[in-house]
Amino acid sequence: MQITFDKIIDLSYTVDEDSPREAPIDPAKIYDTATMEHDGYFESRIDVSGHYSTHIDAPALMYADGVVVADLKLEKLMGEAVIMDFSELEPGDEVTEKHVKKWIEENGDVKGKIVFLFTDMEKLVNDPIFIEKWIGFTGKAAEFLASRGIKAIGTDNPNIDCLAGKDIDFPAHHTFLKHGIPNVENLHNLDKIKKGSFFVIIAPMKLKKSSGAPARVIALV
Repeated sequence: MQITFDKIIDLSYTVDEDSPREAPIDPAKIYDTATMEHDGYFESRIDVSGHYSTHIDAPALMYADGVVVADLKLEKLMGEAVIMDFSELEPGDEVTEKHVKKWIEENGDVKGKIVFLFTDMEKLVNDPIFIEKWIGFTGKAAEFLASRGIKAIGTDNPNIDCLAGKDIDFPAHHTFLKHGIPNVENLHNLDKIKKGSFFVIIAPMKLKKSSGAPARVIALV
């Protein structure tokens, strides 16, 4: 397979104390263990949730027998990607099955592709509304997408589920992960692509005992 592209776009946030996260997730703690002044070299440590900043959710998040991040198949983490642009939605809105079906009718099938949801909520990333009224998929929308045979799903929001899903046991999370479809949350810079297909690489830390990991997501456009 030959990949041609004109530019590289980083779709991930920096991991620091101010990275976007859901309300229950604590900020990262980053501290020096060695400095140039005292030790002649620089080293630091980080205490961070696997579900912090731009990160991936593995099936183990919702299923006791689900695979952990280290065991995700590489084929799931790279390939052709498309962006579903629903930036016309307002904070707190839901992406429904109807929305998804209409997008596919207008833009083509998503079988075997990585699908990223673009809502433009990133513009509110420093506002409390970002983690209070995010935009996510309903359970039925997730079921429909999973039935189309997608490889992975991602969003520029802190949660792949819609707000109501949080109160009914996260049906979108359950649906995608049940079908072995990893979720990527807190994507960045989707507004620099928005349309068309492109090649993407999702590169989470290869953590053996974790249901999630911060990830570098790279688009070749």
